[in-house]
Amino acid sequence: MSTTQQSHRGVVQSAAATTEKTRRAATAVETDAVLELLSDEYARQVLESLCDRPATAPALVESMAASRATVYRRLNDLEAAGLIAPAVAVDPDGHHRKRYHLIVDDLQLQFGADGIEITLVD
Repeated sequence: MSTTQQSHRGVVQSAAATTEKTRRAATAVETDAVLELLSDEYARQVLESLCDRPATAPALVESMAASRATVYRRLNDLEAAGLIAPAVAVDPDGHHRKRYHLIVDDLQLQFGADGIEITLVD
């Protein structure tokens, strides 16, 4: 069963993939927000970095040519769009850190009479 949300440009669904891809658990996200994030150089760099392995915000700041504020802003935006999620990890010294990871494996973009539909597949 899926939940969708209409925006003026289309529908976006976040879906859990199954072998048949017929049953889906979905959470609605904004089409415009996802498209805007995918068009942003820094958001794409964050996504590319997280493809390899989870990372903390400070590690992403070190690996990117971007300010700390820019990286944190993109992390917040990507999390709000349902593309990434944090997991709290405890370092050996006892410090708690958020490690961000991708929560989608695939993004499907479809153009139709009703507008643009993006399906985020886990």
